[in-house]
Amino acid sequence: MRCAILAPAALAFAAACSSGQPATSPGTVTLRLLLPQGQAFCDVFEGCSGVTHVVVGRESGNWLPSNPGPCGGIECSSSCAPGTCNAGACPPAGIALSLPVTNVEMTWEGSYVDWSACGGGTRCYIPRFVPAGRYVARLCATPGTTSADGITCMQTGPQECVETTFDLPGPSPVEVPLRN
Repeated sequence: MRCAILAPAALAFAAACSSGQPATSPGTVTLRLLLPQGQAFCDVFEGCSGVTHVVVGRESGNWLPSNPGPCGGIECSSSCAPGTCNAGACPPAGIALSLPVTNVEMTWEGSYVDWSACGGGTRCYIPRFVPAGRYVARLCATPGTTSADGITCMQTGPQECVETTFDLPGPSPVEVPLRN
């Protein structure tokens, strides 16, 4: 986490930087969902609001907010300026893309964000890291196939999820079958 206070207007940010949270990653762990052989899965993406297949928390249902990336938010700072978003990195608003899902995997370094405000009340996020310890992951996929035009995920069933506990840092990969 970067904690640089450059102006008196950033006093709230200064308090967040001294929260006692680790300033660096405690290590990594790779979480992998094992999809059933012979079954198709797909997702629909609209703009930059992609589907989240893996969420992590200290306990089930209490998920940590993840970094929204350069196109999804403003990192708290004295300037309260948005990050760089590459043009063309996301489909234009109103256009959806359907993509087949063949691999659900995430390497997690213990990062999450706290939401706050900067400037004139502009919503922003503060990057954080959790301490080493035991966590819960929820891994999900939606059964279905992608239409020929690539716009529609034709679901063949509801989203399916499985949860598992793991240690951070821990042995990798943590592999979890979608169905037993």
